[in-house]
Amino acid sequence: MAVKMSISQNLPNLAIGYSLARLFKLLGASLLATLLCGALAFSWHYGKDIATIQIALSYFGIVFFGLTTCKTLSTLISAREPVLFITRIGIRDTRIADDTISWRSVRDISIFRYRSQKIVVLQVDPLLAGRFEGGFLKRVLSLLNKPIGADGVLVTGGLTMDGETLFETCKQYWTAGRLAYSGRAAAEPEPVH
Repeated sequence: MAVKMSISQNLPNLAIGYSLARLFKLLGASLLATLLCGALAFSWHYGKDIATIQIALSYFGIVFFGLTTCKTLSTLISAREPVLFITRIGIRDTRIADDTISWRSVRDISIFRYRSQKIVVLQVDPLLAGRFEGGFLKRVLSLLNKPIGADGVLVTGGLTMDGETLFETCKQYWTAGRLAYSGRAAAEPEPVH
């Protein structure tokens, strides 16, 4: 008797890391933006016709882009390890949480496009969604993303795998994981009452 293998048994475990090229581009852009805001805020330019609101926005830009630069530099230093793991059982993004999101608890997968960036959005069971919200800042960003259509657990880019390929890969593993689970559930005998 031949053993029928499910599709999920043929899928390898994937470990995906940061794209160094993308991180260097982000570092360069955020450093340049910090310097430009600094030039405006500290009047390092020749024009003296700057309004108070423009100076205040420049100071805000220094803080915002300065933090972005520091975060990107920190990510660049620690970018040697994979951050996203996709297996037959589920998906784990260490940038969000250390827990694996089981494919059984993912209700739907979609792709959210923002300018040229493509972000994978996982619609998870509401009971589990709270575990993957992250800290205060991530919860605020999640609330801001809901009105524009990115409601769910966001698997953001900056990885060695582009957004479209990541979406297709997640769809493939999600489908295989759900088929394997439904096949196991059908194969289990019902309890006798």
